[in-house]
Amino acid sequence: MKPEMSGRAVALAIVEDEKNVREGLKYFLGLDSRIRITGAFGTAEGLVSYLEGGGSVDMVLMDIHLPGMDGIAATRVLQDRWPNVTVLILTIFEDQDAILDSIKAGAKGYILKNTKPDALLEQILSAAYEGSPISPTVARRILDEIRRGARVSKAADYSLTLRETEVLRDIVNGLTYRELAEHHHIAGSTAKKHILHIYQKLNVNSKAEVVRKALEEGLV
Repeated sequence: MKPEMSGRAVALAIVEDEKNVREGLKYFLGLDSRIRITGAFGTAEGLVSYLEGGGSVDMVLMDIHLPGMDGIAATRVLQDRWPNVTVLILTIFEDQDAILDSIKAGAKGYILKNTKPDALLEQILSAAYEGSPISPTVARRILDEIRRGARVSKAADYSLTLRETEVLRDIVNGLTYRELAEHHHIAGSTAKKHILHIYQKLNVNSKAEVVRKALEEGLV
């Protein structure tokens, strides 16, 4: 059961080779009762050893550039061996190719290192509800990749309502559920309900999957 459904704190592991950044994230994120830091590692190998030893996490904040196994390779390992773990890529700049590779590897989104602390916290917590942050530029990069595949699936009828289609378009454009609520002048709980219905109808589990499916099938 996902943490937001059970009411328990999100078990988060941090993988970042720069000690000051790692310790800063551990301290700041650990201040929020909705997050429980289960470990902070300087290498991906350290996290893998932790999990092999019986450790458990819901989510990993993964630096993309690491000594030894890099963040993309580590994401592949995690998705192969611990598929229920949500991986968010942590990067210093929006390298679209690297981020696309990480999403292909199984990451549910990414967070920029220069994100303001409060926004960083919101993005991590929103990932527990709706998948993960993904920007419009990366969404367009995914679309370009799909188009290069020369095979676009025919749009299926998912029986989305007009409002759900509007919300789906906003998700593709990178809005969080709070921004969705403000944009449509609805309560946050109503926005979450629309997002949940979209996930159920499209049979997806993350924001990256929503964006890919919406673009691939021409739903927006």
